[in-house]
Amino acid sequence: MKNKLWFLLVALGVQLAFIACEETDEVDEYANWSAQNQSFIDSIATVARRNADGTWKTYKAYDLSPDNDDVLTATYDNNNYIYCQVVKAGTGTSSPEVTDSIRVHYRAWFFNGKLMDESFRGDTLNTSISVPPKFSMGSTITGWTTALLYMKEGDTWDVYIPYTLGYGTSGVTGVPGYSALKYRINLVGVYPVGTAVPAWE
Repeated sequence: MKNKLWFLLVALGVQLAFIACEETDEVDEYANWSAQNQSFIDSIATVARRNADGTWKTYKAYDLSPDNDDVLTATYDNNNYIYCQVVKAGTGTSSPEVTDSIRVHYRAWFFNGKLMDESFRGDTLNTSISVPPKFSMGSTITGWTTALLYMKEGDTWDVYIPYTLGYGTSGVTGVPGYSALKYRINLVGVYPVGTAVPAWE
């Protein structure tokens, strides 16, 4: 009887040891979150500024001056810019103003490729069934507004936004502070101030 009891105690101890090892082996995906996100943005900034394939655009946050300066200075660093890659050029001829309303489709990911948000379901966008949400330009995060000011109707861009032009140090529900984000944005429609945004059919 004593032998059986001893065997059971040993077996239980081994099980607990395995459980403890499994718990310590788990990787905390948010460890060094700020540093990982900053490293991601810095690497994207390097690629965008090199612009080897001619598809990249770099824009300073629209609410900073001087407006047309895309060169790093003592005042501005990588966190004051967004980095955009043109996926598809649209046929529109004008860009929205800060006071306009828009309809867009989008998907958003964290730097590690984890999906954060989306305006449609499925692997690909089906425009016949997916309704593009409407926004006022002034209600979006600074990084979005900056990109959209340069986009034309029909454009699809990948937009990389540092935390400073996104959800900041505190974040929002579902988005930790210091999160750099990648958005794929398709600008569907632009509606100048004073124009009603039509219902989507």
